[in-house]
Amino acid sequence: MPHTVLLAEDDRAIRNALERALTLEGYRVTAVADGVEALAQAHRSRPDVLVLDVMMPGIDGLQVCRVLRAEGDRTPVLMLTALVETADRIAGLDAGADDYVVKPFDVEEVFARLRALLRRAAPPEPAPAP
Repeated sequence: MPHTVLLAEDDRAIRNALERALTLEGYRVTAVADGVEALAQAHRSRPDVLVLDVMMPGIDGLQVCRVLRAEGDRTPVLMLTALVETADRIAGLDAGADDYVVKPFDVEEVFARLRALLRRAAPPEPAPAP
């Protein structure tokens, strides 16, 4: 079964391009345009991984991440942002994000980071019987 991705990005061109690329890569994607929708969809569908833009209308990606973490949600989060300062990356990670990609990004790097997040989130394989 394909992994599910909740993509929250307010820039329509980036959202549509990334949704299409993720779908072609084999992910099942739900794409939303703001933080309020992202939070509602995260509660409703329990995706395998979240891809959140930091700067969105309503609730920003950092706050979405903080709310989910405060609720005990351990779903892996990849932040996307145009903010390039070290302090911005630290703020994203401290908000509970697991990884952080600066725009503009190479979609292959996003794929690799998602694979890494999903590997770390997967339950351990049972040890082979002796």
